[in-house]
Amino acid sequence: MYLILGSILFLFFGIGSLVTQYINKQSKVRQANERWLKLVLYFVILIMVFSCIYFELTVSLAICIGIIGLFEISKAHIFSNKRIIFFFFSVFIYLTILFAFIKFSDNTLTENVCFVYFTVVTFDGFSQLTGQLFGKRKLLPQISPNKTFEGLLGGLILTTSTSFFFFQYIDFSIGQTIATAISICFTALTGDLLASLLKRKYQIKDYSKLIPGHGGILDRFDSFIFSGAMYWLADLFKEIL
Repeated sequence: MYLILGSILFLFFGIGSLVTQYINKQSKVRQANERWLKLVLYFVILIMVFSCIYFELTVSLAICIGIIGLFEISKAHIFSNKRIIFFFFSVFIYLTILFAFIKFSDNTLTENVCFVYFTVVTFDGFSQLTGQLFGKRKLLPQISPNKTFEGLLGGLILTTSTSFFFFQYIDFSIGQTIATAISICFTALTGDLLASLLKRKYQIKDYSKLIPGHGGILDRFDSFIFSGAMYWLADLFKEIL
């Protein structure tokens, strides 16, 4: 599975490189360099996360991401004029979601964790690329100005198309795999929008400069955190029912 997964990621990197090269033709040198740096770092992060999943270090990864994310939210509040009650409410929501994400990391089969993360990053990557190429109609400009309906549609189509690869590894039927992939796309979008909304409330562009061009750890992993949390909750409800 991991050999095929690596081949798919390599193909995605090639597609991303071609699209970046095309977009950069009409960009200034500095902006073009920033796009290349963002792309390279994006795939470095993918390799690191998939390595953690493969070596069953997902719980440690989740805790590290969670701690840094909490630090980023705290820093955003310190430099804002928001009331302390808003901070405590934000932290409560964040820690609740984080708890579910850690449970997901601990209790979910490695193949399924891989499937969730692969779906999240595929949707995130292709929704950005199709949005940059074809995006015209804004999705929610008040919260996330760069997201478009065309990007959402492109991300959904390409993500569900690649989800076929996983059904033989995660004990799902083809229909269940596609339905789960579509659900993850929307939870990924929701997680991204929630993190963007919090940034708007704190009037900041990035949570931190830890990852150049990616807006911080929370900005990079918001979709994965929320999708993992929702996946664990869905599994929990399924067991109860």
